[in-house]
Amino acid sequence: MVKHGISLLALSAASPVFAQAPEQISDLSGNSTPIIVTASRVTSEAREIGSAVSIITRADIQRNQIPFLKDILQDAPGVQTTADRPGQLTSVRIRGSNNNEILWLIDGIELGDPSAISTQFQADHLTSRDIDRVEILRGNQSSLYGSDAVGGVINIITQRATEEGLQVNAEAEAGSYGMRSGGASLLGKSGALDFRLTATGYRHDGPSLADPRTASPAGSATEKDEYRRYSFSGRVGYQATETLSLQAIGYWFDAFSDLDNTTSDSDDTAKTRDYAAAGQASYKSLDGQFTADLTASRYAARRRYFGTWNRAEGDLFRGTKDELTLALAYGGTGPVSLAAGGNYEREKTTQITSFSGNFPARVNTRSAYAEIALRPLAGLTLTGAARVDDNSRFGTFDTYRGTLAYALGALKLRASYGTGAKAPGLYQLFDPTYGNPDLEVETSRGGDVGFDLALAEGLTAQVSYFFTRKTNEINFDGSRPPFGGYGQFGRTRAEGIEVGVTAQPLPWLGVSQTYGYTDHEIDRDMDGTYVNSGRPRYTGTTSVILTPAERASMTARVRYHDGDSSGFGGATKAYTVVDLLASYGITDRVELYGRVINLFDKWYQVSYGTQTLGLSAYGGVRLSF
Repeated sequence: MVKHGISLLALSAASPVFAQAPEQISDLSGNSTPIIVTASRVTSEAREIGSAVSIITRADIQRNQIPFLKDILQDAPGVQTTADRPGQLTSVRIRGSNNNEILWLIDGIELGDPSAISTQFQADHLTSRDIDRVEILRGNQSSLYGSDAVGGVINIITQRATEEGLQVNAEAEAGSYGMRSGGASLLGKSGALDFRLTATGYRHDGPSLADPRTASPAGSATEKDEYRRYSFSGRVGYQATETLSLQAIGYWFDAFSDLDNTTSDSDDTAKTRDYAAAGQASYKSLDGQFTADLTASRYAARRRYFGTWNRAEGDLFRGTKDELTLALAYGGTGPVSLAAGGNYEREKTTQITSFSGNFPARVNTRSAYAEIALRPLAGLTLTGAARVDDNSRFGTFDTYRGTLAYALGALKLRASYGTGAKAPGLYQLFDPTYGNPDLEVETSRGGDVGFDLALAEGLTAQVSYFFTRKTNEINFDGSRPPFGGYGQFGRTRAEGIEVGVTAQPLPWLGVSQTYGYTDHEIDRDMDGTYVNSGRPRYTGTTSVILTPAERASMTARVRYHDGDSSGFGGATKAYTVVDLLASYGITDRVELYGRVINLFDKWYQVSYGTQTLGLSAYGGVRLSF
């Protein structure tokens, strides 16, 4: 049976996103030291983390048969997504924060497209093929990760070879709407050298992105909208000496998408190409007390749009983010641990369009941070962090954060509070039609309190209360001449509850429930009058896992999502969707799997005017040797 690799102690620090299949929860032991990479620079032990963290493992991804990462994020407490089909423009929200307020990392590389309206990563095309685990850190993280981490951090950690020799794993899948996909990874390790190479392909042939039931005239959106993508990724690591290690990481994809208006078919299309690359040198002293990491990275995105209102050769948006980072840490797990570091970041964009015109722009940011962890009592960990950012356009701004974690056996109490700052995007500043060069940095503050519980009987629970406050928000102002533009007005506040529970009542039965409540309000006129923003308040996922035989698994999954009236065009209604999934390992090396999505053929919209998929079925095979 495939092991989850999530211990009870890990679950006591990270929300139990999914039910554990029987016999897949390891025993609690004094030797267990689960690692959470993202939440702190001074500690990675789960029992010392004072932040709310969700962990998604590779076993979770495979059991839920998730081709794209965005499809599994919606099952984490406090996380909402606004896409439910391949290639659709995806927005991810954490605790009510916008997509541009979430920092994405792949193996430490910051992902963020400076050519977007505000620097952000679009997860539309990110597959799950080479992912080992995902850490979702909820709440303000600007003091550790900078301007893009106001709402949280999503850290993707890819697979790496850990055993001597070569290993190949591959999968192929086909199903409804002409979907075909496949991928393979080659992993190897020989002494001090290890590597991974991964290739994937995916194709989907419809239906129309515009929903014919809300199209104008009704029923007019009938064309198939094609989506296809290809990707390559890799990693090479080398342990040069006992204390020095080197690694290089790369990621590339190319995607094509048919686009529609929300009310009708169109001939518009988009071509997207992204790549990321990084090199890192790491030093770790023989006693493990001191570490130093020097990393250089680049993320580049190119989007080209073709259609009625675009140039014949396509409207072009191109952005790059270059970074050089030094991270130092000292103290290990002693009574005091320290961390400090610096970062240089350069963002550049080029826009060539038929309507708004052309512009190049760039901005540089120099940053320094420090963090301390104190352990005054057994089980008690206090952390404090501060950061200073020096932006070439906005000058200097600072942020800070503190956390508390108190582990009492199977129970951990935790709390966090921090401030954040989000710099305007280059498009918001310099676009010839909509830009506003007078925009300033947005500011925020927020925190949470909660507890995590992990019992040896297989019951785990996490409960969190959170709040956020944001001021100087950048919004689109339709009254700005000549066609509207970006202005700095309004403020928002949000609060809510996040709950995650898993249980294993019988050896062959596992159950999980996640629930999120977010009350998001906005005061556009800064007069103290807050009104509900219309964003979804309630989300939840229930999963029941059966394992009738050693290599067999069946899952029933029910997802509920509240309606959304915050977008353009109209409001969506609340919906509930039921999925069935099953897998069977013929041998230890061959596994068959299949799923039925939207079992009752429910009609719903995640974003207004966009058609989601009806009743559909998919099947595939996984190989490893």
